[in-house]
Order: sequence, then structure tokens, then C-alpha cells
Amino acid sequence: MVAKTSPIALTFLGTRGEIKIRSRQHRRHSALLVRDSDVRLMIDCGADWRGRLTGVAPTAILLTHAHADHAAGLAEGAPCPVYASEETFNLLRHYPIRDRRRIMPRRPVAIGGVRFEAFPVEHSIRAPAVGYRVSAGQFSFLYLPDVADLPNAAAALRGVDLYIGDGATVSRSMVRKQNGRPIGHAPIAQQLAWCRKQGVRSAIFTHCGSPIVRGDPRTIAAAVRQLGLAHGVQADVAHDGLTLPIGVKPRSRGNCLRSALP
Repeated sequence: MVAKTSPIALTFLGTRGEIKIRSRQHRRHSALLVRDSDVRLMIDCGADWRGRLTGVAPTAILLTHAHADHAAGLAEGAPCPVYASEETFNLLRHYPIRDRRRIMPRRPVAIGGVRFEAFPVEHSIRAPAVGYRVSAGQFSFLYLPDVADLPNAAAALRGVDLYIGDGATVSRSMVRKQNGRPIGHAPIAQQLAWCRKQGVRSAIFTHCGSPIVRGDPRTIAAAVRQLGLAHGVQADVAHDGLTLPIGVKPRSRGNCLRSALP
């Protein structure tokens, strides 16, 4: 079977969740840069990115939700259009974001050759979150850095080549109920089960929590790969600066992935 190809590349600008500790591999709040020709689409802009957007030079910024580790980098405004849900913009109403573009769930938006679609997820009641299904050419991925549950998993993951998920916890669930709804973080093991059920064969995890950030990178990567094998999914952990050329599956950092800052 011929691998899908596309001119775009993904760069993990940051891979750290909302935790105090940092490491060389996980220094800055999770953010992803999607590059396609002249388009530089940044997904999320946490507090660590405040004052650093000139170096990123985004064409547009998408926000998954209003938590500080995903949006506080825009506290002084944005140099480009910002896309987010109505709920997220309401929570960020005091931010001086001039060009606000509201997205509707399941209504695709295109910027150049990149198309994205928001899928509501369970994570927080106070700061409702979405994940983004992003497509370019024949390639598509789902970006879901904060998730307790994925209500519409079949639609969100149908035909997806790569799942980019929540690395807050590897095996221990961090999900609890609030007002009868799940909030928090599903473990990597649970997310791999979603992938297996929907036929997604590659996954990589960002928004890393304490178990990953303070752990030995090789030991953690091996554990995640083993979990992936148990679910029939090629799985790995992202790190800051990791660039993934589209059409290359995340088998190992040494072979398929290369580190490069934008």
C-alpha cells in the first residue's frame, strides 16, 4: 500500500503540560506548528509563548481551550488571526486579540491548503475544549492535547492517519466526575484503545505530565511503544522541537523523526 504524502510538516514547538517541572525534552507548554507552503498554523499558545511569537511567525493560531497553558501566550494580543470557540473567546474577553474568528463544531475551515475541523471533547467544565482534525492533501491527523473523553470518537478518528494525544499520564487515569461529566486527563493507554477501535495505526503524545517529564526518556518511550504494540498502534512520545514530515510514521526518534526548531 502506497504511503500518503503531502508537502506539510508538523513541529512540536512545546510538549509540556501545566506542571512546574521541566526537562530538556519538555521545556515549554504544548504547541504544534503545521507548515504548508506559506501557511504556518500554530495550535495553542500557552503562557510559555508570551513574547515569543515573533520567532514562530504564525499565519494563524487555533486554540483548543482557554486554560493558561493553552492560551495565556496571547495575553498581550496576537500578530495574526486567532480561531477559537465562542466559549473560549468569552473566557478570553479581556485579551486584546483584534482578529477573532469564531469556529463552530464540525464546520470545516480552510487556510490555504490546510483544512481544520473542531470536535468538542470532555476535559473541563469551566473551560470547554475542542480537538482539531487537520487535513492537508490526503493526510489527516487529530490533535487532542487535553482530553478526558472523546464523545464522538468514530467521527473524529475516521480515516485519520495520525493521532496526537494527551500525555499527562501513561497508565493511571486522571479522570474524575464533576456534575456527572468526566473531566481531567485520560491515560495514554485509554487513548490507544480509542485508536485501536477506530483503526488508527500511529499515535504520538504531547502535553506531557510529571510521569513523562521527570522520567528517563528512553524508558518512557519504550513503555509507550509497548503499550502501543499491545493495541496494534505505533506509538511514541513527542519532545520540544521534534519535526515530523508528513507521510513518515513515528516508529523511533532515531529513524523517522528529526529535531528542528522553526
